[in-house]
Amino acid sequence: MKARLLFLLLSAAALLAAWKITAAEETVLPPAMYQPMESVTIAVAADLHYLPPELTDHGSAFQRVIEQADGKVMEYSEELLEAFTEQIIAQAPDVLILAGDLTFNGERASHETLAQKLRRIADAGIRVLVLPGNHDLENPMAAAYQEDGYRRTVSISSEEFEALYGEFGPAQASSRDDVSLSYVAELSQGLWVLAIDANQPDTPGCVKAETVQWAEQQLLRARESGARVLSVSHQSLLRHNALLNDGFQMENSAALTALYQKYGVLFNLAGHLHVQHIASQQNVTEILTSSLAVAPNQYGILTVTENGADYHTVPVDVSAWAKAHAKNETALLHFEDYAADFFYSTAYRQAVTELTDAPDAEAMADYFARVNAAYFAGRMDRAPRDADLLQKWRKQGSFLAAYLQSMTADFETNFTQYYFTGGTP
Repeated sequence: MKARLLFLLLSAAALLAAWKITAAEETVLPPAMYQPMESVTIAVAADLHYLPPELTDHGSAFQRVIEQADGKVMEYSEELLEAFTEQIIAQAPDVLILAGDLTFNGERASHETLAQKLRRIADAGIRVLVLPGNHDLENPMAAAYQEDGYRRTVSISSEEFEALYGEFGPAQASSRDDVSLSYVAELSQGLWVLAIDANQPDTPGCVKAETVQWAEQQLLRARESGARVLSVSHQSLLRHNALLNDGFQMENSAALTALYQKYGVLFNLAGHLHVQHIASQQNVTEILTSSLAVAPNQYGILTVTENGADYHTVPVDVSAWAKAHAKNETALLHFEDYAADFFYSTAYRQAVTELTDAPDAEAMADYFARVNAAYFAGRMDRAPRDADLLQKWRKQGSFLAAYLQSMTADFETNFTQYYFTGGTP
């Protein structure tokens, strides 16, 4: 009896194993038959956080907001975006992709003015594609800053976003999602972009199940057409930092990751974390482009060819723009130094405030701020290494100490460059 029971159990286990193998094989698609692909150069920027001049008088209320924030150079938001606009027009990529958080806090005036600047880029013959970020839609923090206070101003809805930016994505789409602002469009012959919106006000930060289903339909359609696909989102698809995950990685991202692996998506472009970073998981690669509003105020240039891809970052040369336009303010003429100092000072103040009882507070805060600057820039190969100061930080047992520790996992790495040749990344 025992022998028969053992036989039945082994038979059941064998059947279960065979079923699992069959199920796994069903999710593995045969090699795709790609059509010839036309090379394309894409500029990708994220987290502009644009605020136009009419929404601030640069008074004390505005200064408090930007000095207590995360190091965005909001004092020169207009000048930075003007320099970026002119630099993109001069550089003349085939496509400009903006991966969300277009505005400071979703102000209608910010969106309207930004859309005008994007039309200048489009009029120069450069295609523009945009997605909303978590700051851009129905944001209760939308405000105008005046002297020592502020007044609430209107934000925009998904419908208004589509009306303002329709020509920069939706109107170019071959298919659009019914429950979000997601769309798919052809970038060049044989290459499509799948733009995923996870920032609808009813499900903030979450890619909807219906959107995942729609995305698979588009990936299948691309495969049947012989087209390669790259994707873009605002929040990240993958985890890029052991500590910074909740609120930064899309909810339900695992479902998309599985799809991208199944259909061989080249890579995902994203932002949101404000950190220049690259991660890979399950044969899916993701490139985060750091915030345009944060030092070193850079964007990415991605060239995709039939044989591979090359990505590198480019800083916005605000100083050259200032000289060309006779803007003689010192901060503009030396903008790289100004932005770097502002970002460093923001992190230094946060650290030294936490270290009030530490005997080496100033040295520890300086170390934290310098590592943080290298991390955001994607240049951890330039980050200082000091075992003694790291040990002193570990003893703090605070969030900043844990965050500093998480950054050290990327020591010696340069995330401002990425390339692959042949096949998939």
